[in-house]
Amino acid sequence: MDSVTEALLPRRSLAGWAALAVVMVVCSYLVAILLAVACVYLPYLLVENVSGNIQVWAVLVCGIVMAGTILWSLVPRRDNFTPPGPRLEPVNQPQLFAELQSIAKSLNEPMPGEVYLIPDVNAWVAERGGTMGIGSRRVMGLGLPLMQMLSVSQFRAVLAHEFGHYYGGDTRLGPLVYRTRAAMVRTLVNLTSPSGPLRAVTRIALARLAYVLVTGGLKAYWALFLRATQLVSRRQESRADELACSLAGSQSLIDGLCAIQKASTAMTAYWQTELAPALQAGFRPPIAAGFAHFVEAPAVAKALSEALDAELRKTTTNQYDTHPPLPARIAAARALPYSRQAENNDRAIALINRLDTLEQELLHSRFPQLNTAGLKTVPWESVGADIYVPNWKAFVAAHAPLLAGLTAGSLPEAVRGLADIGSRMRDPKGTLLTREQRTERAAALLWMSLALALIDAGWHLHARPGECYLGRGEVRLIPAGVIGEMRSGKLSPDAWSARCEAAGIRDLRLDHFASSGAAT
Repeated sequence: MDSVTEALLPRRSLAGWAALAVVMVVCSYLVAILLAVACVYLPYLLVENVSGNIQVWAVLVCGIVMAGTILWSLVPRRDNFTPPGPRLEPVNQPQLFAELQSIAKSLNEPMPGEVYLIPDVNAWVAERGGTMGIGSRRVMGLGLPLMQMLSVSQFRAVLAHEFGHYYGGDTRLGPLVYRTRAAMVRTLVNLTSPSGPLRAVTRIALARLAYVLVTGGLKAYWALFLRATQLVSRRQESRADELACSLAGSQSLIDGLCAIQKASTAMTAYWQTELAPALQAGFRPPIAAGFAHFVEAPAVAKALSEALDAELRKTTTNQYDTHPPLPARIAAARALPYSRQAENNDRAIALINRLDTLEQELLHSRFPQLNTAGLKTVPWESVGADIYVPNWKAFVAAHAPLLAGLTAGSLPEAVRGLADIGSRMRDPKGTLLTREQRTERAAALLWMSLALALIDAGWHLHARPGECYLGRGEVRLIPAGVIGEMRSGKLSPDAWSARCEAAGIRDLRLDHFASSGAAT
């Protein structure tokens, strides 16, 4: 029997872990139901023996309300699945579905009924719809930025990992655990955010004590349930990693995990600092290509590498984590006897057709209130001139009087007076800013005015995701970075003066732009 065939054999140990998860699910409902019964029955016994005590009657009322809350929270809810993005169809995506079908065939697993493109550095599989898993269907989500960052070989490893959850039966068990967690959360939320009658009755000391004991007991069991089920989840993830290594090669999985870790760290910053300003200005640059530029920008790439190194140094596991720590996953993959598979280093995004249309649909799915059809498509190379510069001009022109007499050489003095400048800037309409926020706006005013003055003097604006600087010849300058370094003390007035002399911008007027009417 070869190593790949052996890897595909069922694992008895995993069956044991799955049984533990089922036991925890059953116990969760039993504990909650028995607790609800006790909430009514024990106070009822007290009332029979001490019927005239108002404290005892208050405990009975409290118990009845808590029991009703618990039982109502346990009632299974139907899983109303909302598509997380545009649905991918085999007829439109033959290359992608060929990869999916290849992995499914290797594991002798049916294809997922629905495959969606999602805006995350992630891929997942699930059984969605129905009630408690009954009547559910197989669903898969594939991240657009994930496919942009991974090679085809790495993407195959990720797909094999996700199909491994189907193969191991994790997705059939998942709805039970998920719905139980949801029921426990509902119970705790409903009890810890009590209704009017429950708040009124718990003002009585004995009823309050009963309430504290019940909620405390539920929280303790909830912590135990989470720890046990997350331990099972980590075992399942390790098994899915093993299957991925057997089908796609250990090195492809390791490289893919590292790439995902780095890209996940960058995704939020990319959306907030690069994509959101463009969308707000009415433009739609390429999402996937922009993310690739962002993570490859020198400063960003350095920060991501440092973050990955820090993650790889971690040695402990949080008991509530759903996945083993990255170093443990990599070590386990390296220890498996699976040789490197034939590699395809093309980007996995090449498997996607109609990318521009899908990106528009993805934006509409994430921001349904946004008129995505009305957004103007623009390449990232034009974002600086079409978006940044007009925004800078509008902001600087609105506060032109505050820049009177300011030159590049006098910036250090202006930075020392940022708080005063900020106090004289009007707050945005309908917003009351803090002192710190006003100071930040003043800093933005300074670096924007410097940027515009340099552009007016013939400097070239280089703006791509993760990079924004002005250059002339061999000289480069990042206006926002200059102001930031002055504020932190990293750039002294003398050092800035020397840089101004070398660049020939000491007397460059920062109020020239505003006073010349260039803002129009």
